[in-house]
Amino acid sequence: MDLLDAYALIALMALSSASVVWYFKMRRKMIKFLRDFTVELEEVIRPRDKEYLLLGYLVGYKATYTLTDGSNVYVLLTTAPIHSLLYYPIAKALKRENIVEMALRLNNRAVIRDIHAVKDDQKRYKYLLEKDLGDEINRLNRSRIYTKWGIYEIYYEDPRDVNYIQYILNNDKNLPIYKISAYKKLNMVEIATRAEVGTVEYLYESLREFAKKITKST
Repeated sequence: MDLLDAYALIALMALSSASVVWYFKMRRKMIKFLRDFTVELEEVIRPRDKEYLLLGYLVGYKATYTLTDGSNVYVLLTTAPIHSLLYYPIAKALKRENIVEMALRLNNRAVIRDIHAVKDDQKRYKYLLEKDLGDEINRLNRSRIYTKWGIYEIYYEDPRDVNYIQYILNNDKNLPIYKISAYKKLNMVEIATRAEVGTVEYLYESLREFAKKITKST
């Protein structure tokens, strides 16, 4: 073995050791986040019944919460893959982060009109919205608004809803909302943002207030 090979072997051993230490450190951090966020969800939503579907180890989950009035809250929680030391720089470069999507379908109220706001740099959410709405997207008015978080594309029926959406987007939390929607066809309201412990109550209450504005009793 020449000197270069020896240095390469030492570097590989050091990287392997660092990767193991990093993995267990980040794993503990991710497990704690998933536990704390889930506890906060259940304390805020206070479901009558709940069901979880794991997406993979440390990846996140889908949850369905049934409320006492028969309404349902749907949560999709996905985590950034920070437990891999080798992938971590790539995740940072791609701006991967923990994401929560929360949707509410009310049992005794109906969404009366569509409105959707998507952050301009969230191409995935724009694609999903176009896929969800199909040809319906062509009947909606469209405009762009400027907030402290950047530019949002707004799809709406009633111009009065735009001001309220703008109020929600300019929240006083350090929390950029990536997408907020009211689907008349699905009778559901939805919000998507960065997942952080300590923000669930704000998200849930914002979603409920949004639902009240855009629904009527049935």
